[in-house]
Amino acid sequence: MKWGFWLVTLVPPLLMLGTCAGLQRFVFSEDEEVAAGAMMFGAGALGVLWAIWLVGMPLLGLLMLLTRGKLLVIEQPAPITETKQPNA
Repeated sequence: MKWGFWLVTLVPPLLMLGTCAGLQRFVFSEDEEVAAGAMMFGAGALGVLWAIWLVGMPLLGLLMLLTRGKLLVIEQPAPITETKQPNA
């Protein structure tokens, strides 16, 4: 669960940045149809990535917290104190 959470946390924002960087050439194309298609594809791709990111983070975060192992407490033994006996 921990690795799934970190993947959902880090991968969609990187893919969003990659989508914006990759479509830049097509969005600024002189052909209006190419530019419109690139913008529609980009909007759809970003919408899906945002949905995955915003739904996946709380869901996997909750699952990660619920599937933690039991808390293991190792208690340190009490220090042994030597008692001095009075000289008789």
